Amino acid sequence: MPRAIGANSKLHMAVEAAYGTPPAGDWRLMPFVSCDLGAEQPFIDADVIGLASNRDVAPPFRDVVTVQGQAVVPVDLEFIGDWLRLLLGPPTTSGTGPDYEHVFVSGDAALPSASIELAYPDVPNFDVIAGVRADTFEIDFSPSGAATATFGLIGQGSTRSGSSSAGTPTTRGYTAFNKAQGAIKRNGSSLAQITGGSLSFANGIEVVRTIRNDLRIEGADPGLARATGQVTSRFADTMLLDDATGNAAIELEFEYRISDTRRLTVTLHEAYLSLAKTPIQGPAGVQATFDLRAAYNATAGRMMTVMLRNGVASYG
Repeated sequence: MPRAIGANSKLHMAVEAAYGTPPAGDWRLMPFVSCDLGAEQPFIDADVIGLASNRDVAPPFRDVVTVQGQAVVPVDLEFIGDWLRLLLGPPTTSGTGPDYEHVFVSGDAALPSASIELAYPDVPNFDVIAGVRADTFEIDFSPSGAATATFGLIGQGSTRSGSSSAGTPTTRGYTAFNKAQGAIKRNGSSLAQITGGSLSFANGIEVVRTIRNDLRIEGADPGLARATGQVTSRFADTMLLDDATGNAAIELEFEYRISDTRRLTVTLHEAYLSLAKTPIQGPAGVQATFDLRAAYNATAGRMMTVMLRNGVASYG
């Protein structure tokens, strides 16, 4: 009897026209590193007395269903746009083929939803999670390694079956970024002596539970959007330290770049750095790690912009 293994598993995704309704047609086959999105329903112990002839407990009952998890995906040139659309909403697209510019912005009042199918063809079993919204996004920068991003997901419900709902899945071209192509900029100029950085974004999604007998949530509503992170630098000058000491608002860019027309840039238009100590921990170099917080910028009209330049005509 075959057993499910990760190497044969697939992740299919399709944008929903109506929240919680899996669309018909051909879904998109998405590359991923790992995914633990799925339904869980814990037990609640029943403190019922007098049912048994002794002190043994009565059968438990099931609590509400929770559909949450994370997807770790490669930061690539084309597929990442589908995840960013789920996180931030449809982009504004300009340009002509093969050079298109897609601009995603934070703070939209309404967020889209998608259906995701996790396929285990060895069994076979296919888990369709409907009403998926992206709550969080995490990405890190370091001198070497594969570039990945982690998306925190919340779904409305899950349905398993023995056949796929994804039709004949479509795909895109796959060109992965690597961390050696990364850079962090301050006010438009590349920062030197940076040994690491990270960026986290959260939509502040609130799960809405109502009384309904299908055990599903009513919805997942976005709240306050927040962007946080860290920048770690070798202590070679006091520029970032001065920013932190003076509580100065700076613009920070986190970018992966193949060329001018093939790149991913995340811009925090108004970022603040916390004051960081510069500890001496022996004879090696001295480093400082600055926590960062971003805020709404009145000139840009938003807190964060994500710009993706590639050959995809539309993420509509």
